[in-house]
Amino acid sequence: MQLLCALAALLCLAPSPSLRHAASAQAVWTAWLNVSWRLPGSNETSWSAGESGVFGQDSPLHGVAGRLVPPDDALHYACGGAASPANFSRAPGPGGGPWLALIQRGGGCEFTVKIKAAAKWGAAAAVIYNYAGGTGNDVQPMSHHGTGNTVAIMISHLKGKEILQRIESGYQVTMIIEVGKKHGSWMNNYSIFFVSVSFFIVTAATVGYFIFYSARRLRLARAQNRRQKRLKADAKKAIGQLQLRTLKQGDKETGPDADNCAVCIEVYKPNDVVRILTCNHLFHKSCIDPWLLEHRTCPMCKCDILKALGIEVDIEDRTETAVSNEASNIPSLSEEDNHSETASSGYASVQGAEEPPLEEPAPSEGDHHHLVNNTAQSPPVDVLPHLDNPGFEADEAEVREAKS
Repeated sequence: MQLLCALAALLCLAPSPSLRHAASAQAVWTAWLNVSWRLPGSNETSWSAGESGVFGQDSPLHGVAGRLVPPDDALHYACGGAASPANFSRAPGPGGGPWLALIQRGGGCEFTVKIKAAAKWGAAAAVIYNYAGGTGNDVQPMSHHGTGNTVAIMISHLKGKEILQRIESGYQVTMIIEVGKKHGSWMNNYSIFFVSVSFFIVTAATVGYFIFYSARRLRLARAQNRRQKRLKADAKKAIGQLQLRTLKQGDKETGPDADNCAVCIEVYKPNDVVRILTCNHLFHKSCIDPWLLEHRTCPMCKCDILKALGIEVDIEDRTETAVSNEASNIPSLSEEDNHSETASSGYASVQGAEEPPLEEPAPSEGDHHHLVNNTAQSPPVDVLPHLDNPGFEADEAEVREAKS
């Protein structure tokens, strides 16, 4: 039962709370940043805006604004410990308004340490810019447990260095942070699982189809080779049964009007050995034997020597031969019946021509009355006279007398 529940949770049928938390933790919220800067004592202000930041995974999602202040250490890591705590001496006092800490990533300490140091000095948010590397515009969601209600975002290395350079040049830089859009992770645990399973299924199906296709091709190739060997063996057997003849001077095949060999297109000469096929076509033995071994048919009329000699090739050919023989036997049987009927009718006609027709006795008066009674009982039927029967006219005359 536990195994079934685990599979159901894995397949998103009944996800467990821990899996739901892991899936929600993969979501990323972007930060919309409006950065403005001006020189103290000047009314000229410049600004830039864009969705160029990412909220930390443990950061509260709400907007905040204030002046950016970097830490006092040279590299701006804000990784001070108990001996040398991080210092933000340029931060405004309690009545100076909200401010945001601008901290560089790295320095051997975690994000939690940096954010807690900024919150300790009263920063409303910690803006951490990424270290150098990649394209310079890379950002990533941070994990910083235990930082409370302090907003924490990450910006790119180029963006952070640009802001830091303006601060060090004497500009007063202000940043407004707003919540941007929610983006799902490009690939979470479910996606990895389903992509892996799909890849495995597709790979297995492809390999299985390749094995099946290769085995089928191999089986067909072996069957084709066996059939070719059997055909060649049967062709050799059939060639051995064909008639050979040596031409002599004066044969009609060597005359001026004789045909050429259809294979080599040369005239027949005396002492040439020719082979006569079942269709009575002849060719040079040296020409026709290789042809018959490969094609097994006459080059001129395409007569199959194997079928003509009754040599069965294989089971398929036997089946086809049996079907063709059955189809050919049906008309042959009917022809034999017709021949037999014709012969019997011919025999009867000859016999009738040789023997004179038997004279039928004249019907008596009783027979005449019987004929009349039968005629009255049954409906009259007009019978056409059979002109070939010489005795039919006498019968017709008697029928007419009976009717009268």
